Amino acid sequence: MSADSRAFRDVASLLASGVAIVTTDAQGEVHAMTANAVASLSIDPMLMVFCPAKKARFSRYLESMTRFTLNFLREEQQALSSYFAGGWREGPAPPFRFVPSEAGPRLEGCLASIGCQLDRVTEGGDHWIVTGRVIAMHRGIEPRRPLVFFAGRYRAVDFSSSAPAPDLSEVVDEPPHVFYQH
Repeated sequence: MSADSRAFRDVASLLASGVAIVTTDAQGEVHAMTANAVASLSIDPMLMVFCPAKKARFSRYLESMTRFTLNFLREEQQALSSYFAGGWREGPAPPFRFVPSEAGPRLEGCLASIGCQLDRVTEGGDHWIVTGRVIAMHRGIEPRRPLVFFAGRYRAVDFSSSAPAPDLSEVVDEPPHVFYQH
């Protein structure tokens, strides 16, 4: 497979991700965008990242932004993802409300949210890498069923089977992995 941008997008889309609405209060107004390039970066200190496209309208507010909130969507909030991504074509906006939080506006009814104080903005190709120090957290009510994005489509998680992940909180370094080619 060649390393063209369409092939890259197709392969990268095979990494399932959650869907978030990033919100900030900049220039006296609430601004929001849909993002799936969101990740926890560090536990000590607690850091989060999100990566808006440089051409995204939201990127205009990065210079004046001091705080932001990452609002993780529930599976029934797919319409909000489309709306804040600019892809809403169904008449009036879907219902939503922002409520105040320590880090700025939080999306009411979201699965969870993490509020951050802006730490830094770094260039990353055609995107910005925005890092924030965690200053607030909110866990939504049960059931906690996340909206998932996989292979260019919205998905739901099947909770009928699962296995516990290992507790790696005390691991200092991962064991070496040696691979032999024959």
